[in-house]
Amino acid sequence: MAILSAERRNEKLKGKQLRKQGYVPGVLYGKDLEDSLILQFPQKDIKKFLKTNTTGSRVDLEVGNKKYNSLLKEITFTPVANEPEHLSFQTLISGEKVTSTAQIILINKEKVSDTILQSLYEINYRAYPSDLFESIEVDMEGKKEGDILRLSDLEIADNEAIEIKTSLDSLVYSVVSHSKAADDISDASDVEESDQPAETV
Repeated sequence: MAILSAERRNEKLKGKQLRKQGYVPGVLYGKDLEDSLILQFPQKDIKKFLKTNTTGSRVDLEVGNKKYNSLLKEITFTPVANEPEHLSFQTLISGEKVTSTAQIILINKEKVSDTILQSLYEINYRAYPSDLFESIEVDMEGKKEGDILRLSDLEIADNEAIEIKTSLDSLVYSVVSHSKAADDISDASDVEESDQPAETV
């Protein structure tokens, strides 16, 4: 589990001002807190933290001399520079379910000779803190043209401790020939062109 240190934020300063000073604003909320904690993090710490963590990651959040077992709920980025703009964390309470997200990662894609079209990159679910997970790995080795996978086909769909909120009918991936993938791209381009208004003379 990641550990991240935070400081209480000066609420008089706007987020833009904080970022100019080298900080990223954030918040920690939860039912067990009397009030949400308005926080700030050193920008260099957040950039390092986000290299290995994303939404759905469990974090020990250190604020002063207190430590909070929490979940990273949301990250926003600045529109142009794509720098971390704000982070939201939720405290985890033992015995109480929480809504989270998990990334779907396809491994061994290089061992598939056809084209893999991934349609689903993350799932939403509810679980107790002890059952939280950050990612699902799907092994692509041996997959070939015509193979597909739906969310309902994953083992996690049969786990009674996990309440999946994403539709179980969702397509995770399909494997198509290179020529079919190229045709799909070409068809999409034709549709985009047809949507453009005709030039008048």
